[in-house]
Amino acid sequence: MKYQQQLQVAVRERLRRLMIASFASAGHEVHLTVAWIKGQPALRGLLEEASRAESGLDRERFRAGLARDEPFVWTSRTEEGRATLVWGLLQDIAAEDERNPQAGFRTAMEYSNKSNLQDSWREFAEDILQPLFDFLGERVGAASSILHTLQRYRTRIEWFDRDELHARYTADTRNGEEIYNLDLQRFLFLEGDHLTHAKPRSASGEADLIGDLDGGEPLICDGKIFDGSGRGKSYLIKGMHQIIKYAHDYGQHTAYLVIYNLTDKLLDFPTDGTPDAWPPYAELAGVRVYFIHVRALPPTTTASKAGKATRVVIARDDLSNPDSA
Repeated sequence: MKYQQQLQVAVRERLRRLMIASFASAGHEVHLTVAWIKGQPALRGLLEEASRAESGLDRERFRAGLARDEPFVWTSRTEEGRATLVWGLLQDIAAEDERNPQAGFRTAMEYSNKSNLQDSWREFAEDILQPLFDFLGERVGAASSILHTLQRYRTRIEWFDRDELHARYTADTRNGEEIYNLDLQRFLFLEGDHLTHAKPRSASGEADLIGDLDGGEPLICDGKIFDGSGRGKSYLIKGMHQIIKYAHDYGQHTAYLVIYNLTDKLLDFPTDGTPDAWPPYAELAGVRVYFIHVRALPPTTTASKAGKATRVVIARDDLSNPDSA
């Protein structure tokens, strides 16, 4: 909670800096703000999730509407869509600022009909930019970023609870996957307030974790063990296709596959997103599946003595053609 409160304050401070920025340095302030947001995992997670909430956003019409040839109207239907439009606009201004330092206030001049340049920038920041920061502040307070919660979960296991969970797993390997999934379910509720229901029935079978069935949008989250043998590469690919079916059953376009790696092998997942960005994801059959890789095997030797780890590569073709894996 302390982290969330601090981040909320920081979000408001970034908005304040934009509001009071000199029109001449507005583009530079936007550049700094974009870099800061990209450096906050919780905010990146919120914006990534928001980008999936509303399909068919007309970004060109939104940008054209800023010119004030006619009364401005938002081209989005949801708060997530509006935040996505503004976030894209901020990134465009930041990128253009490197070539043209006047990019920020020129965009504001197109929007505002005020004769004073400083007043034009202030009006633009209040009307167009502020909704993004209101959205981020509200969602941070609600701890609603699933990706950030899952990142914290991965860190918790790898740093603190790996030995204890693995001991419980080895004591009951028959139910080992359920042991890990119940731990995930508990964490999602306590840390992110994501209410989940273990193993609900759906047309495709039983998803390990599908959250918020009684309230908002269902959270499609499945956990799979990778042990390098009976539960190897093909098992993970099969699990991904299962979770896509669960997403279809519940009318969702986003799902999360948590992989508990119980080997010393490195798992290499493909991504349809930016290379090296976390987490990787693949889009198949209208569903974006995020891969949350958790190193769940306790270390058996020091890093200096372990030697070079074997890499298991899951190619994009493997996901599209599971029989070839």
